[in-house]
Amino acid sequence: MINTHKAYKALQDAGVADRQAEVMVEIFAEMQQENALTKLDLSQATESLIRAQSATNNRLDALEGRLDQFQNEVKLQFYGVNQRFEVLEKSIDGRFDEVDKKFAKIDEKFEKIDEKFEKIDEKFAKIDEKFEKIDERFNQQDIKINALDQRMQIGFTELKQDNIWIRRVLLTIATALIAMTTKYLLNS
Repeated sequence: MINTHKAYKALQDAGVADRQAEVMVEIFAEMQQENALTKLDLSQATESLIRAQSATNNRLDALEGRLDQFQNEVKLQFYGVNQRFEVLEKSIDGRFDEVDKKFAKIDEKFEKIDEKFEKIDEKFAKIDEKFEKIDERFNQQDIKINALDQRMQIGFTELKQDNIWIRRVLLTIATALIAMTTKYLLNS
């Protein structure tokens, strides 16, 4: 706090009239009291900062949880695709075995060659349809993964913005605390 008696004497020594010096000291003392930080103010600022940090930590935890969930979903989808490929491979292997058996019979039944080739063509058409469906599924999965990637990018951008905001608030609080501490030390 300002030493009013010393300030009054200094103003008188500088040649300021008694009444003017008294009014000036009162004004400076009032200004200092209005701008002084109390322990309550510092405590409230610290609590506010802790709440903001806690909220940021909660958002980070939530984002990590969502990222883990996303990774698990992707793993499940890839597992499902792998399972489908294994089923298709077994199916195709079984069909090729059937075709091999039919070719062995072709030598014995030459007159039925045209009918068997038509059946083989139909089977290949079905396989092509299945591959087209698989391609469609892959395209759909790519679209979903791209959408999830975009959502993650937006979340990371928001997180970065929150982090910058918190740093600015902390810097402002620290600057204010340093200024008030310096002012307090200089006036003591």
